Amino acid sequence: MPIKILNIIDSLNAGGAESLLKNFVIESKKYNNFQIEICTLYSNKFFEEEIKKNNISIYNLNLKFKYDLSGILKIIKLIRKEKFSIVHVHLFPANIFVAISSFFLPKNIKFIFTEHSTYNRRRSHKIFKLVDKFIYNRYSKIICISKQVEKALLEWLPTLKEKTIVIPNGIPIPNLPNDQVFKIYDILLVGRLEKVKGIDVFLKAVNILKNRQQKKIKIAIAGDGSLKNNLKELAQKLKIDNEINFLGVRKDIDKLMYSSKILVLPSRYEGFGLVIVEAMSRGLPVVATSVGGIPDIIENNKDGLLISPENPEELAKAINRLLDNKNLREELAKNAYKKVKENFSIEIYTKKILNLYKSLL
Repeated sequence: MPIKILNIIDSLNAGGAESLLKNFVIESKKYNNFQIEICTLYSNKFFEEEIKKNNISIYNLNLKFKYDLSGILKIIKLIRKEKFSIVHVHLFPANIFVAISSFFLPKNIKFIFTEHSTYNRRRSHKIFKLVDKFIYNRYSKIICISKQVEKALLEWLPTLKEKTIVIPNGIPIPNLPNDQVFKIYDILLVGRLEKVKGIDVFLKAVNILKNRQQKKIKIAIAGDGSLKNNLKELAQKLKIDNEINFLGVRKDIDKLMYSSKILVLPSRYEGFGLVIVEAMSRGLPVVATSVGGIPDIIENNKDGLLISPENPEELAKAINRLLDNKNLREELAKNAYKKVKENFSIEIYTKKILNLYKSLL
C-alpha cells in the first residue's frame, strides 16, 4: 500500500508556492510508494486543470472567506476519512487551521510545514509571537526554502532550531531551444502586483532609461494584484505607459521568457524567487535585488546581476548594462542554466521531500 500524504494550501492561485506544489505532485507520480493528494481552502483553478490531468486528487473545502473557521472541522473530517499518514502544509492561514486540527487527529499522523517567505506581517508585532509559537510547535518539521528563510524564522522563534531543514525549491528544467527566438520584449517582469515585488521601483527605473537615457524599450509585466490601477497610474504619470504592457495573469510564461531579452525582479523581500530559477532555466539573464533567498540563487556578475532594493538608479544602470551588451547576456544565461540544472531541478527537490517523508515514518 502506498503512503498517503495530503498537501494543504490556501488555493491553487498563480504564485510561487502554488507552482512549486504543482510541479512536485506531478513529479512524485513517478514514485509508486507514495500517494500524494492536495487540499485547498478555497477555489482557484489556475493550476487545477494541469494537476487533475495527471490523475492527482484535489479536495476543495470551498470556504466562504479566508478565515472561515469551518475549515478546521472540514480538515479534521477529511484527514480522518482518507487516513493520511503525513499532512504537509503551505502558507497562512492553512498552517493555523491545521495546527488547531492536529489536536483532534490521531497522534501517529506527522505534520510538516513549508516556510516560503522571510517575512510576514505577524513578525511586526511581538504579541503575534505567541500565535506563531503555537502554530509552529504543532509541526514535526519545518522546511525552509532558502537559508535566509531559515535565518529569519529562527531570529523570530529561536526554539525551532531542531525542527528546521533547508530544501531549496525546484522546477522542471527544459532543454533550451536550438533556434534563436525573436525577442518581442526587452524586459519582462513576472510577479504579483503588490508592494513586496517593488514594481513601483521598476517603473521609476524605466523612467530613467526612457527619459534620461533616451532608451527605446518594450516591457511586459505579467501578473495581477491590488496595486494594478496604482501602478498603471504611476506609469502614466512618469510618461512610460506606451512602453509597458500590463498583461495580467498568464499561462504562457514560458513563451514570454523565450521572447524577452532579460527578466527583472526588484523585490523588497523574497523567500526564494522561483520565477528567477524559471527564467535561468529558459536561458534568460536576470537582474534582481539582493534580498532574502535571491543571493542563494544568483552569484553577482557570474549568473545574473544583483542590485540593492529600493534603488531605481542602480536598477536602471544594471538593465542598461545588460541591454547594451549581448555577450554579457549570453554569458550570464549560459552560467545560469548550468547552475539551475545542477542545483534546482524538480527531480532533486522531489527526492529530498520524499526522503524527508520516509524519515518521519
